[in-house]
Amino acid sequence: MAVSNVERLCVYYQNLFLTLDHVKVAEKLRLKFDENFVYIPFFNISFSVNRHTADVAGPVKNHVFYLLILHHLYFHKADAENSGNMVAFSNLCECSNFEPAYRKMTLVPFASYFDRKIDLLKERVLKIGGQLSLFGGDVSFAVNAFPCIPLQFIFWDGDEEFPANANILFDKNIAQFIHPESISVLANAGVNLLMENC
Repeated sequence: MAVSNVERLCVYYQNLFLTLDHVKVAEKLRLKFDENFVYIPFFNISFSVNRHTADVAGPVKNHVFYLLILHHLYFHKADAENSGNMVAFSNLCECSNFEPAYRKMTLVPFASYFDRKIDLLKERVLKIGGQLSLFGGDVSFAVNAFPCIPLQFIFWDGDEEFPANANILFDKNIAQFIHPESISVLANAGVNLLMENC
């Protein structure tokens, strides 16, 4: 079976993970660890990374998830701190060039899938560890992609006049915790889990 580019990238970042101080990484990113593993919750799914082999394991076999985990472990900055200021993707200066693709691949499918399905959305929110909030829209909820990466989802249901719409807000400093090019992929992973497309 052919090896995908994502799988090749996973191997590359696995090798880089082995060069890191795993204790410092885990403490900075609020992750549990022991002699053999670093444990990483990802949208309420429990993954682990072997400290000796860098193999990523969890109940869902998905190399995009593995790569996001490895990017989080490798690309976070030692002095990374959340700002507490949640902004739209277009307001992340590192990501503005990706806005059209992000909207097409993530926000539009999210809104379309849950159009007139608010009860289903609320049910799925709980599955990914989200908490319903009063942030606006017809449904809004906060969820941690990783312990240090909060996301805020907002959904407006459609009606006879307007189609359903959606947005996702990110901490303004999210690029301190993961590679900027991974931010849209991270949001897309959350949406796919909500739609159970993973």
